[in-house]
Amino acid sequence: MSNLQENNNPDKITKSRVNIKNKLNEDDLIIKWIKELKEEEKREKSLSKLSEYYDKNRNLPIYLWYSQGTMAILLQEIISTYKYLSPCKLSQERAVKICNILKLLTSIATHNEIKYKFIESKMPIFLYPFLKTTSTEKYYEYIKLLTITVISNLIISGDPEIISFFINTEIIPILLKIIDKGPLLSKIPACMMIHLVVKTDEGLKYICEEKMRYSGIVIFMRQMLKNKHNQTIINQTLKTFLRLAENNEARIILKNIVLKEIKEKNFTSHLKDSSKTLHSCLLKILSEKDEVNNKEKENKKDLNNIIGNIKGNINNMNDNLKNNMNINSQQINNNNGETMNQYNINNNIGIMNQLNQMKLTSPYLMQNNFNEINNFNMYNNGNDNYLNKINYIGNQSNNNNNKQYMNMNFYNMYKNN
Repeated sequence: MSNLQENNNPDKITKSRVNIKNKLNEDDLIIKWIKELKEEEKREKSLSKLSEYYDKNRNLPIYLWYSQGTMAILLQEIISTYKYLSPCKLSQERAVKICNILKLLTSIATHNEIKYKFIESKMPIFLYPFLKTTSTEKYYEYIKLLTITVISNLIISGDPEIISFFINTEIIPILLKIIDKGPLLSKIPACMMIHLVVKTDEGLKYICEEKMRYSGIVIFMRQMLKNKHNQTIINQTLKTFLRLAENNEARIILKNIVLKEIKEKNFTSHLKDSSKTLHSCLLKILSEKDEVNNKEKENKKDLNNIIGNIKGNINNMNDNLKNNMNINSQQINNNNGETMNQYNINNNIGIMNQLNQMKLTSPYLMQNNFNEINNFNMYNNGNDNYLNKINYIGNQSNNNNNKQYMNMNFYNMYKNN
């Protein structure tokens, strides 16, 4: 009974009706101000009124996007401002107008359906000039900050289509320039946006495709580690480095550029709990990579020793081959072709056994360094050609039963070598 009385409370019913009426009046006012945007003399006031509802009225993005000519008017105002950006001649009146437009675009960027239409129209590209301004005056920085807000509201969803749009329109170099030369107020959201891009699979793949991309991010964002007392920017930077460390090549760059700095006690002394956790994870990953590099260096030394031993054995084989050739020439002079052929067969088998034995004793060489084996084969090419010539002459002799022909050719070949 008490619940029924509460539901039928005249005060609550009256209050809800007032809220509905106010909501209807609010939507009517929004529609009225949107219509007044078409009149240039009323545009500044209507933009100011509409911007008051950019984060309060859910229907505002729908009214803005679907009303006839509204987005074209906003785009026209944006483009007409470019000429005041460089050189910096932006008046306070025009700066306020652009700020109000950016607030309206922020409401569009947060709408679940309209934001995709916003991307399809490629309208965010027209905001990039605001990010490229170099002036440190208050109005320019506020415009830049609102522009970053619009773009970050789109990127934060992590949607592959949206991420692909921004990386293909080269948003990363623009953000790196802000990190390099912009004030701290702009650097913080710029770092956050780069982390949002790198956090996605699409963004990480794009950045790690070229060395210049991930190297640039590491070099510029490394400067952010100097802001030791700003935990927000430290966290964003460490998160970005942790994500990049998942790529082998980017991890090498991080090890060479960042590892030494994050090991210093002066750096860790200012970190809070959340930053310490990120720091310890990054330090562990980069240190593990360092151990792998040391193992690779040791394996390389072992490989050089193996190759030296192989080349020494080849020199010994060359000496043995020359001695065997002297014996072989005496056998040929005795007109014993069959003995020569048998010697060639035995000699080739012996050489192959020696080669196979050396390869078997070098499993690391066989598995990881086929190029060195090719170099070894090239080194021994002269011996193989020499043996092939002997086999060819021996075969000619057996086919023709012409021992004199064999002796003459072998004598000429032996003399020339």
